[in-house]
Amino acid sequence: MATVLKSSVDLKTFAKEVRKLANDQFASPQYKRILSLPLNQKRAQVYTLQKAFWNLNRRDSWAFAQGLAPMDVKKMIWEHEEDELAGNKTRGVEDHYSLQVRQSKEINLTLEDFRNETMREGTRTCLYAWHHLVRSSHWLTSVAACAALEVSNSSDWVDGGGMSYRMGKRFEQDLGIPFHKQLNAAEHAEVDVAHGSLLMQVAERHATTLDKLDLMMTGLVESWDIDRVWKGQLAEMMEAVPGPR
Repeated sequence: MATVLKSSVDLKTFAKEVRKLANDQFASPQYKRILSLPLNQKRAQVYTLQKAFWNLNRRDSWAFAQGLAPMDVKKMIWEHEEDELAGNKTRGVEDHYSLQVRQSKEINLTLEDFRNETMREGTRTCLYAWHHLVRSSHWLTSVAACAALEVSNSSDWVDGGGMSYRMGKRFEQDLGIPFHKQLNAAEHAEVDVAHGSLLMQVAERHATTLDKLDLMMTGLVESWDIDRVWKGQLAEMMEAVPGPR
């Protein structure tokens, strides 16, 4: 088979399709369900504690992708994960898991609550699915699968803001917690703009054929498939708690 020249790879069309798919997530029944669900403190606690397992899964998934990727992409991922794992000294921000724990004082959660929380079966199923996707795929698929969730959390890609911003606004609206006091949500609303650019950096360097671009699209689509299921599972867990009165 003849080699497809890089000039025939249309990254503008690829980026346009990525943008459409990222925005389509928010039009899905699962996203609409969780973003329209009235919140009270207990529902917010369920969301936050189960999502903490997801946050740790993101670190695992990026590490798996980094292990599979070539050296230049390993460096990109290293720089991306530094904020998450070590914080940002320039901005005086600690690692993002610690930020989440500190933010959660606003809904009366403690570090012990995070340590004692049990992973629900729906959470476990989705996290295993992401592990399988990133560990067993071509490295381009693996990196794209991880990057998908940065893209759909970035206001550069998604009209109206990503999930961190939108849920932060729901906490503000329903629970009266100002967005600026939601330390982790506010931080992700900012840094995921930069993190969302990693996908196209990798595509520009390595998606030199249509087949390679297809590998990246596969990672995006399959990761977003899992993410819709995950949002539906989160909504179901929260709905099991009596709503606001």
